[in-house]
This record gives sequence, structure tokens and C-alpha cells, in this order.
Amino acid sequence: MAKKTLIIVESPAKSHTISRYLGDDFVIGSSMGHVRDLPAAVLGIDLKNNYRPFYEELPAKAAVIKELRRLARAAEQVLLASDPDREGEAIAFHLQQILRGDNPRIQRVLFNEITRASVLEAVRRPRAIDGHKVDSQQMRRLLDRLAGYKISPVLQRKIGGPLSAGRVQSIALKLIVEREKEIRAFVSEEYWTISVELLGSRKPSFAAKLEKHKGKAVHIPDKESCAAVLAELKPEGYILDRVQRKSRKRKAPPPLITSTLQQEAFRRFRFPVKKTMQLAQQLYEGLSLRGGETTGLITYMRTDSFRVSEQARDQARAHIAAAWGQEYCPAAPNVYKRKSKIQDAHECIRPTFPFHAPEDIKAELTPGQLKIYQLVWERFFASQMADAAIEETRFDVKNGAYLFLSKGEVVTFKGFLAVQKGDGEQEVLPRLQEKENLRLLKIDDKQNFTKPPARYSEATLVKVLEEKGIGRPSTYAKIIETLNKREYVTSEEKKFVPSDLGVKVVDYLEANFSDIMNFNFTAELEKELDQVAAGQLDWVTGIDRFYQKLAVDLEKVKDGGKVELRTGGRCPECGGDLVKKYSLRTRGWFVGCANYPRCRYTERLASNNGKAEKDEVIEKSCPKCGKPLVKRFSPKTRRHFIGCTGYPACRHIESENEELGACPQCGKPLAKRFSRKTRRYFIGCTGYPDCNFVQKG
Repeated sequence: MAKKTLIIVESPAKSHTISRYLGDDFVIGSSMGHVRDLPAAVLGIDLKNNYRPFYEELPAKAAVIKELRRLARAAEQVLLASDPDREGEAIAFHLQQILRGDNPRIQRVLFNEITRASVLEAVRRPRAIDGHKVDSQQMRRLLDRLAGYKISPVLQRKIGGPLSAGRVQSIALKLIVEREKEIRAFVSEEYWTISVELLGSRKPSFAAKLEKHKGKAVHIPDKESCAAVLAELKPEGYILDRVQRKSRKRKAPPPLITSTLQQEAFRRFRFPVKKTMQLAQQLYEGLSLRGGETTGLITYMRTDSFRVSEQARDQARAHIAAAWGQEYCPAAPNVYKRKSKIQDAHECIRPTFPFHAPEDIKAELTPGQLKIYQLVWERFFASQMADAAIEETRFDVKNGAYLFLSKGEVVTFKGFLAVQKGDGEQEVLPRLQEKENLRLLKIDDKQNFTKPPARYSEATLVKVLEEKGIGRPSTYAKIIETLNKREYVTSEEKKFVPSDLGVKVVDYLEANFSDIMNFNFTAELEKELDQVAAGQLDWVTGIDRFYQKLAVDLEKVKDGGKVELRTGGRCPECGGDLVKKYSLRTRGWFVGCANYPRCRYTERLASNNGKAEKDEVIEKSCPKCGKPLVKRFSPKTRRHFIGCTGYPACRHIESENEELGACPQCGKPLAKRFSRKTRRYFIGCTGYPDCNFVQKG
């Protein structure tokens, strides 16, 4: 019996999809992501031997590795089909290292899209693993390990708590903290604006805003100054002094890449970065449409490239001509280039089958999948369409020495706007002649105040990180998750607000690790990763440049003192400063007196990291011992409960839950409870263990 070819992909979902495309001569296996990594308990890097890494098989993947080795031994050859990026190349390398003793015939295949044609073509053209890409990923992994394992313990010793630092994570936090400091330092100033509504010889009426006085920009600081200007304006003195009309082109936008997909999904749908990437992954790995063959609907979603394959471009142009008309196709195909060198191994994010319009397949997709697919589909076709033609009009309206301005535009040819709507067109102005007398319909004066810069949202943080060349868009979701997990930031109206802890961490890192907190230095490391991937730089050289600077900083902080997280409050027992501390016993933060151990005063912190309320004595006695009951907060369950003041001698507790009705099995009251095993709330019978009734909370 002939041996089969083993193809190993990263995820079971992808395995299920491609298995439908290949015949009985193939067996599909899944690595479930990475199979080897640096050890968790130690640094795993030989600093004295060219930064040699020590990889180990992941314990959690023991069963997966065992099964893949069994399949490899029984196979004619092994094709490694992990994702087409540096991380995927590294996964392929580690699989090769593990399996080469079982089957030496191992090659690499790349799927930029999970479609039948793409998969069959890739299988026909296997190649060797790209060592330069593997080196680039290894350099990135070691850089992150050095930053995390060398700096994080310093933060934990000097500040306390389960703190962490990271090559990109700390820069992202710095951006958030710097913006918050700008906001806190901002002093709002009052100013007034004046606008008028005017009507000429033709409708419609239009609005114009006061801009200049005697050729200079108008600044109206207060109500008195505004009243003085209004007094000088003549109700019958509005003249259309000048009309300017010019035509311009609005260029079609480039197709989506990882960062712009994340930004657009947040801007339009308020999707967090993590959710956007999860939905895009589902569309990439494949869905079944109308019960037919499972197929990927978009190309690989982790890409920095605007490149479009010739086949996809030709399909798009044919569809555009058929759906909108030949005039919507540009004379020559649109080509977009990035300013900096990027990973160009695969294409932009685009639909794999352009004729699958969102409206046609919406019944097959979840609401979230449909929104992401629509973003990709619309942006791809817009990128391949002709530019829009716009006629811009500007009115200069004079009233004595004052000049009012009004701007408007008309779309004379939609071009790409036929598929992708703009952010809203400007006002359409009427066809009027210069020197016309205009009739005043309304005048408005408005008090305003200057506003501080806006806090970062996930979308704007992603945008600035990419603009500064910090990190890769594919890692931003994990970075944002870490900032929240470490309690460095909180969210208000989907905007990042740094906690006091986050500010202290940035201040400490700025003072002691200035190199890794330098935007240019961190961006330069990203360029070096690209150079390693292109075979232009040895990865050891790149690592050494980073570590030599880090080693100097680590030596400087050895003898430095601890950082106190002062709350600004005073201890009610001894008058000392109150400071925020971390308890290894409860694994949580609390407020304590700086004079510990002489003073042992403490306060709890609420779940939002603010000061918790004191125990609240309630008008009820303990049914067991007769002592007063108090309302308390449990840091373990993050909920309030009612307990006896006689604790620990008396352990009576009561739930503070609302009335939930009677148990349908035994009739006793139901109560909401917290499971330490599942870390979730559930509703259970108070008659437990005699009655085992439970339902979801």
C-alpha cells in the first residue's frame, strides 16, 4: 500500500477546510500553533555563547507532538503548511527539528488563501524553509525574552506586584501615559465663533463662518468681544466678493492590511483589535456557503503589504466593469507602495472570490463576520476603481472689514465612492455670481472652549504604533490585552486611561531604561528584524546591539531604592503616608501604611483599583452567635457578602444576592454563587448538598 503525504497546518479549522481539497493520498495534521519555545522558568538564552537559545517542546503539546511523529513515520513525505509569515516559518522550522528523525523528507508549502486552486498549487510547488525568516523570528523572540525576563523582575522588586515590561508593550504604555500627562497639563481657553446663514439669487441658503478682519485671522476671546463684533456687522452689508471653483481628484484608497483593518473595524463598528483578528481568522480559515465546499473567504489577515496578485486584480477589474461600467476601471491598474520595506511574502487582505458580494452571502455569516467581510470586500474593490472627481467651491463673503468663508463640494464622478462611501460630503453651494448682494437669514454666536488632545482608543493607538514603526500589527491585540491584565490602563468610553501604577511604571522605566523607552531605538530594532528576514543582517549582531545597552542599564539599577506608590492619603492611625502594595498571599493590591511594620493599618482596593469602602455594619445580628453582621467585599470573588464580626471564631456568611425564587426541585431559595473551579457565577440551591440543582448565572 502506497504511503501518503502528511500536511501539517496550524489550526484544526484550516485542517478541516483543506482536507476537502486533497485526495486520499494526503493526511492532514495540526500543530495547534507553536510546538517548541524557550523554557518558561528560566531565561533560556546563553548570553556568553552568541545568545544561543535553548528550546524545549511545550509540555501542553506532548500529545500533539506524539501524534505528529506517528503520522510522519507512516508518511512518504511531510509538507509543513503553517501560516505564511515569520511566525509560521518558525513553527515550520521547529516542526522540522522535531520530526526529522522520523521522516527526513520535509518541505515547506505556503497558502496565502485557503481556496482549492491555491492549496493545489502550493502542494505542487513545495520549497525549503526560509532560514532568514526563521532567524528574524528568533531574533524577535529573544529580544522580547531579554526585555521581559531581565526588566520585569526589576519592576517586581522595585515597585511590587506581578508587573511586566516589554519591548513594544512598554512603548505602547508610554504613549498612553504621555497623552494623559498632556491632558492633565492642558489649560482650556474660551473663544467665540460667529456664523451666518445667507441666501443669494438661487437656493439653497448656505452657512458661512467669520474668519478674518482686515485680512487677519479673527480671534474672539470672550462674550464682550463677540458683542463688539456683532455690533459692527451690517445686516444689509453681505456681499459675495469672490467665487472659486476648481476640480480635483480624490484618489482611491489602498486595500486593507492588518493595521488598517483593525483601525477601520474599530472606527465603524467599535470592534476591539482582538475581536477583529478573531473574526478575520475565521474568514481566512474557511466557511461553508449554502452547504457547499468549505473555503476561505479572505486572504491571510496578517500582512503589511498592499500587493495584489495579477489574477485577483484582473478578476476585480472584470467585476467592476460589469457591475458599475467600464469608466469605473482606471486606464492602468492601481498600484500601491509602502514607504518603508515590509514583509511582502503575501498579498493585501482581499476577498478570495470577488464575486461573493456581502449582500449575497450575509445569511451564511454571523453579524460580526459579515461586517469584517464587508470591510475587506468594499475596500478591495474601491482600491481597484477609478478616482472620484470632485468640484470644490469656495465663497468669500464680505461685510465691511469682515470676511466670512463657506466651502462646499459636488461629486461629479463617483469612481471608487460608488462602493465605498466617504465620511460625508461637504455642503453643496448654490450657483451664484460674484458681487451678489446676499440676504441675512440668521446669525449665530457660540461660546467654545479649546479641548485637550483625545485619549488613545485601540484604533488610534494601533495607528500611532504603526506610524512610528513600533512592533507589528499582528501583535497589537496581545499587547493591549497585557496592558489591561497588568492593570496599567483602564477604559473610559473605549479610550485608554493609565492607572497610577501605569504612570509609575513608565516613569521608572524612563528614568532607568531610557534606551528601550526611546521610540527611535525601538523602531530601529524593527527595521533590523526586516533586514535579518531579507538576509542583510546577522541576527546575533542585532541581538547584541540591544543587549549591550540593556546590560548597562541593569547594572545601574542594582543598588537603586524601591518605588513607593503613594496614594496621597494619610494613615488614620499614625498619620503616615498611605501607599499601594501588593500581597503575595491574596495575589491582589491593597493600601497600607508606609510605616509598616510599626503600623499595620490597611485598606482594601475595589475591583476598579480605587479605594474600597469600609465594612458596612447592617441592622441585623448573626443568627449563630448574636454579634453584628457587616457587609464586606471579597477580593477572591470580586463580590460583596454579609459576614459575622465574630470571624474567625464565627464563620457565618450570607449572600447579598437579590431574590431569585424557589428551587424547582426542593422549593428552597436559590442563590447566586461563585465557582472557584470554573471562575464563573452560577445559580444554585441553598439546600446543597442535599439538593444539587444548578443553572447558569
